[in-house]
Amino acid sequence: MKTFKGIAACSMASVILLFAGCERTDIHKIEPIYKEAYQRVIPESVTVQRGDMEPVIRFKLTQNSLKYTTYSVEMDNLEFSELKVANGDYVKAGQVLVVFKSEKLQKEYEEKNEILEKDKLLLEHTKRQKEINYDPTKPDDEANKRIAERYDQTIAKLEDDIKLKQIEVAEIQRDMDKCIIKAKEDGAVTYISDAIKNGIVVLHTDILIVASGDVGFYVETREDYDFQIGAVYQAVAPTIQFDVEIYRIDENESGSRTLFFKPVSDDVVYVSNERFEIEIPREKLTDVVYVSAEYVYVTEDDRSYVYLLTEDGYRYPAFVEVDNIVEGQAIIKSGLVGGEEVTGK
Repeated sequence: MKTFKGIAACSMASVILLFAGCERTDIHKIEPIYKEAYQRVIPESVTVQRGDMEPVIRFKLTQNSLKYTTYSVEMDNLEFSELKVANGDYVKAGQVLVVFKSEKLQKEYEEKNEILEKDKLLLEHTKRQKEINYDPTKPDDEANKRIAERYDQTIAKLEDDIKLKQIEVAEIQRDMDKCIIKAKEDGAVTYISDAIKNGIVVLHTDILIVASGDVGFYVETREDYDFQIGAVYQAVAPTIQFDVEIYRIDENESGSRTLFFKPVSDDVVYVSNERFEIEIPREKLTDVVYVSAEYVYVTEDDRSYVYLLTEDGYRYPAFVEVDNIVEGQAIIKSGLVGGEEVTGK
């Protein structure tokens, strides 16, 4: 803003008393008005508008208890095998999402399992040999007792070996199970990394995100509007949109209300992590005078005013009566008729 000092005379040196009032207190407060009698200004200005308005209420929705589960590769030396889902797919708990493979684990599993099966066969063979060579009808025969002892020792050792190998195989199996990533809960895939799409495995890097939980939304508002349970609106995000309805309205002690929304269609079983908004059309305003609310100020005694700009570059305050604030526009009830130029402080 350029400022030009002048020597213009002024007939008023005290606070100017103007004529109208306003109950609006949610526009920025300023000090009492003093007429700038010795200053000429060339500020930026806006033109007061007059005409019809079709306002809307815009809400940014907050998702309810939606939960995001992140999946990553936590074991080294894995190779990509198969991606079984696409972004946006709905999945059930336990469903396979991605399959990896490990030649090292597979080889170790096969070797350990082969030895385990051989030991089991040897155990069964040894038990049969004992049945053949040991005579249970001669428990006191020394030679017969020694035969039983030899077989029992072999059997005990084989049983111990089998238990140990079963533990080793189970541990390898647990590692191999990590090669198969399964959904922990019902939900929908909201993210798949580019790396895994291209078959590249990166350790400790997120590869999938699945959203699950409550699909609803809520918003807190002080809007003076007759919200109705069952009213249907469209929830919109950059890549997805669907109809939602108000199913609950809570009156808060602070004077605000909390609106709760849910999808109209049962087919909407999840939402993404994008931000959703809705627009609610308000009643059309016909032949109203309005100006950006940022150019309307309020005195200490809650009287609204604007700075009118004259053709020769002077500005002076004028009281106005504000009816309402709609989408950032102050609806002027009196004090302006449209076409005036107003400027900021």
